[in-house]
Amino acid sequence: MSRYLFPILLLMLFITPLAYAGLDISYSAEKDLLTVRDDGYTMMSSPPDWKSVNDYWDSRIRSMFIVEYWDRGLENSRMTFSYDAKRSARYTGKTVEIEYRFPDIGLSFTSVIENRDDCFLVKIPDSTFRENENYPVIGITFLPYLNAGRVGERGYIVIPDGCGTMIQFNKFFGVTTLEKSVYGDLTPSNYNINNIPITMPLFSCIKNNLGFAGIISEGKEFSGLVMDMAPGNGYYSIGTEFYYRKIFEDVYRKKRITQRRDDKDRSILFSLLKDESASYMGVGRTYREYLLKEKKIKTLKEKVKKYNYIDPDIIDINIFMGIKRGFQLFDPVIKLTTFKDIGWMLNRLKSLGIKANLILTGWERSGFEGENPVTFPPFDGLRGFKAIMDKAKASGSFISLSVNYFEIYQNSRDFYRRMTLKSPVKLPVEQSNYRNGFIICPEVAMSKFQKFYSEAKKNGVTDVELRRLGRGLIECFDDEHPADRFESARIYSEMMENAKIVDGGCDYGVGGVNTFMFAPSTSSGFFGGEDIPLWQIVYHGMVRYSFEPVNLRKDFDYEFLKSLEYGALPSAMLTYESPILIRETFYKDLFSSKFSDWERELKNEYELFNKKLGDVQYEFIVDHREVARYVYQTTYSDGTRVIVNYSNEDYNGIKPLGYKIVRGRY
Repeated sequence: MSRYLFPILLLMLFITPLAYAGLDISYSAEKDLLTVRDDGYTMMSSPPDWKSVNDYWDSRIRSMFIVEYWDRGLENSRMTFSYDAKRSARYTGKTVEIEYRFPDIGLSFTSVIENRDDCFLVKIPDSTFRENENYPVIGITFLPYLNAGRVGERGYIVIPDGCGTMIQFNKFFGVTTLEKSVYGDLTPSNYNINNIPITMPLFSCIKNNLGFAGIISEGKEFSGLVMDMAPGNGYYSIGTEFYYRKIFEDVYRKKRITQRRDDKDRSILFSLLKDESASYMGVGRTYREYLLKEKKIKTLKEKVKKYNYIDPDIIDINIFMGIKRGFQLFDPVIKLTTFKDIGWMLNRLKSLGIKANLILTGWERSGFEGENPVTFPPFDGLRGFKAIMDKAKASGSFISLSVNYFEIYQNSRDFYRRMTLKSPVKLPVEQSNYRNGFIICPEVAMSKFQKFYSEAKKNGVTDVELRRLGRGLIECFDDEHPADRFESARIYSEMMENAKIVDGGCDYGVGGVNTFMFAPSTSSGFFGGEDIPLWQIVYHGMVRYSFEPVNLRKDFDYEFLKSLEYGALPSAMLTYESPILIRETFYKDLFSSKFSDWERELKNEYELFNKKLGDVQYEFIVDHREVARYVYQTTYSDGTRVIVNYSNEDYNGIKPLGYKIVRGRY
């Protein structure tokens, strides 16, 4: 047997490195420095060329973790850095456990770094977390300077602010730190639903031909993205802060912190992006693959087998039915569209060769945003509703209902203070929108929605649009029904699982959603930078989505091209009567909505998006780039290319504000 031993050992020498091929991760406890190597590429947790400026910046930039805590003696927040902590490391296989101890404030926790060969996980298990009641932790920022880039280097930061934004390393701002919560504002006392949130738990910093895609895998509901622009001696960086408590102002405008702390683990999954993958395309593709593999999100092609109304041949059309002029109990509903009118629309759509999912808005007995939360019967009668349900089914179209379980108004029949969301000072949170109201506590919203949905199903309704629920998470501090953001995400996701259609683009319930209405087509501009279709790169081929309705576009040509570039389907918000009938009401958005005025445009966009490009809805976006100044090309997995020209000059035969579609297969 001995003559076979040497060849076997030689074979093992070659096989063993291959079996464990992947990332090489090392940690220096002395320097608090994480180093990740892969195939000749090196990424570090702090800049290797950092030159000392002062003790504060030395500690901050060299730290793996930044801790914000509350000093009860000073009644203010303070910071401490892991570089200044006592630390020890213990290696177990492909895992390193780093214990951090901050004796001055009585804080300790363990960071677990797990090497998964093609990526690595950084985690703080809650079971290792210890704190002093006099110095409660507010938040901890993970790897704030991983792969940080200097001003002037080739690279950028990627943030899913709305559709996505890309911030180049090209400007020196002095010391500027920008922070924004994932899935919406943390502590609103007055909530504006129209603010554009960070829509996905995703971020990236790309430098030269190396970068990472960071996916917040645990604790995303209570986290934020922190971007530094050129601090100290000129670096750009991005990290995630996980919140444990919130700072707020009491009724005397004195700063306080919330007392409760959740018991959730916090973790981020980092995937290295190299060469061609080191781009925002690579970031979006990495998150898409994560959702498909780890979260088991189904593709649109799989979903359409069960839900016929999401076939690309179907166009989504909101039908605005009625609204009250005032808010008194017995005010009549102004009828812009009746069920009889909808019957006529179904006939007209059939003659135009259009199949549609008609989403009825303002159908409630009190009309649009009249007495939320909504209940049956419709203002135009239950018999008429059942008649159009049957007619739609016979004509190849569908009927869905639009409802609002986010807001409640004081004139509602069952309004009472206990139903409303409470701020940390126990006051109801108001909603800033075209009609002022209050926000429903998520637990109350769920119970009300379940009752409505049960009744809707009895009347043949299976699909419901949830207005507002995809625009951000909220937190309730009512002592009788408290709900943190983790609970809000669970409740909203369950509601979306039933409804299937949601207004907004936040992805906490994406596993149950088929259609996003008013999906993000721009960023908020909060971080500056250039808009990119990061959200669309992730979700095209997985869900249906549309932007502003055709008839409500503010810049028609530009928004038409944006829908083409970003792979969105068209939608519309139409009425039978002229919207001039409701000009004296609070709702001012319907400046042009009469069905007969928009037939031609509706037909044109249906033929282009739903018919000519309908099959492309099943495909992933595999490339997006600027091929010339203000000219963009989007490429799909079947080889189809869509080129749009926003410039004032011709581009290869494409006229200004024109486009070209090149069909083809790989």
